Amino acid sequence: MAAYQPRTVNLKNHKTGEEREFMLRPFYCGDEDAVIQCVSEEYGDTYYRREYYDKERLLELTKSGRLFLFLAYCGSEVCGIQSIVSYAPEETRLEAASQIFRVAYRGYGLPYELVKYTYEFARSLKPSCIYASMVVFHDITQSMCELAGMKAVAFNFGSHITSKMHNSFKLGTSEKYAQAIMVLPVDKKDAGKLYVHPDIEESVSRLYTDLGVTYETVTTVPDEKRELPDRHTKWDVSVNEREQSITVKIKETGSDLIDMIRDLKASHEGKYWTIQLILPVDEECAIAAYEKLKTEGFFYTGVRALCAPREQIFMQYIGDVYFCYNDFKLIDGFKVLLEDVLKHEQQ
Repeated sequence: MAAYQPRTVNLKNHKTGEEREFMLRPFYCGDEDAVIQCVSEEYGDTYYRREYYDKERLLELTKSGRLFLFLAYCGSEVCGIQSIVSYAPEETRLEAASQIFRVAYRGYGLPYELVKYTYEFARSLKPSCIYASMVVFHDITQSMCELAGMKAVAFNFGSHITSKMHNSFKLGTSEKYAQAIMVLPVDKKDAGKLYVHPDIEESVSRLYTDLGVTYETVTTVPDEKRELPDRHTKWDVSVNEREQSITVKIKETGSDLIDMIRDLKASHEGKYWTIQLILPVDEECAIAAYEKLKTEGFFYTGVRALCAPREQIFMQYIGDVYFCYNDFKLIDGFKVLLEDVLKHEQQ
């Protein structure tokens, strides 16, 4: 990290015409206050990545290689931050996570410059892909990531309660946040066989074709494979009590999957509880799992492409949470995907 060199860029404000020189550089020990200042100005105390308010935690994560932080400066003032998060050895992706800019330094095109700078670093680590999730009320960020080569692949409905989040953008009227997910292929070029239900084969194929990787979809399996295998389901469950959101990552699909899902839903009842489920599709039983999860109120929301050795799709449970899809500001790739998703959500 220390060997990654700072970069100077001269940029002009597109509204005022004022030119300024900015320095882009990695996070150094001692930058903790600058990071906290940047996050606090935009979000107060509401930002969901709580480590950004904790100096010791920031240092621990950056030293461990799990978090790479980059800052933009104008003179001695911090202008914005960008992070790259590593999930190794569990996953092969890198996540381009938080990008936050102070209001006074917007309008110069700094976000795209920081994306280019940080993505160069991320590529040098040779992940399977670079992954990013962004809010659906800000299509400028989506367009910027598309310009950097990223492709629209999925949605996440319900990661945060809107009323608990405060920032400088209009949040819309959805009761919970929705996030738009994009992927930039890097080192993984072959997705292998994807066992997907016929209902979603067209959407899945379009997304993988757009990513430019090799893949094969399989939509029919022998009758004996149309039931869940006689084994115990293995999964990782992450529960965010503050935001009333759950992430379920299936590691091995078994015959008790639906019983476990019902127990999970019953233990987290309430107005705002949502579940994002990650289903591997490299086994024949994925088709049966998809069918059974639909009976429990889950619906397809896109692919989790190239993020791990196993290919996966997203399925979502939103209960009775209200989402105003008319509020969404989306680039064309997400508009097409949202049409696909809503067909399945409304079934």
